[in-house]
Amino acid sequence: MSEWQAGLMQGMSRWPLWSVMVVLAVAFGGSWYLSTFIFMPSDTPAGIRALGGLITGALFGVFFGLWLGRQRRGIGAAADQRVLGRAIRRGELPADADVDQWRQALTHYQQLYRRQRRLGPAVFVVALVLEASLAVAGRPLFWLAAAFFVVMLVVTLVQTPKVLRNTAAMLTELDRRERTSGLDGR
Repeated sequence: MSEWQAGLMQGMSRWPLWSVMVVLAVAFGGSWYLSTFIFMPSDTPAGIRALGGLITGALFGVFFGLWLGRQRRGIGAAADQRVLGRAIRRGELPADADVDQWRQALTHYQQLYRRQRRLGPAVFVVALVLEASLAVAGRPLFWLAAAFFVVMLVVTLVQTPKVLRNTAAMLTELDRRERTSGLDGR
């Protein structure tokens, strides 16, 4: 992920949930509308295309926004810190990390990526098979979607073990800090 993408995503983590839902709805609905020019018959009226974009955008914005809200609650107060994502990518715990907040966030990420280790590849393989079968059936444009799912499969297979190693190492470091601070407090 590029630096500006990471900055945008970290910035959006501070936005109110309703505004994130609106941005997601507009982005997904607009993308859906534009994709209808590629995947729907050319004689489809613009009103039908717009209605489809509006409905799918609204549904995506609401459901994905609610899911993001649930994720934010699971991560806790550490989600507001810009350094959390960087620390997970690098596997380095900041010196001033609050033990309780970071433990909650890292435990949440560890559980999330443990599920992703099993489900991520399965989802992308199923999507890849679906897209390849649609491409073979006569819509060659679906090869682009199949290539996208190949890339996502590779990213998942590479990123997930790295995040799990990094979160485990940081949780171990939190344990060490907690023991050390407990000994200092005697």
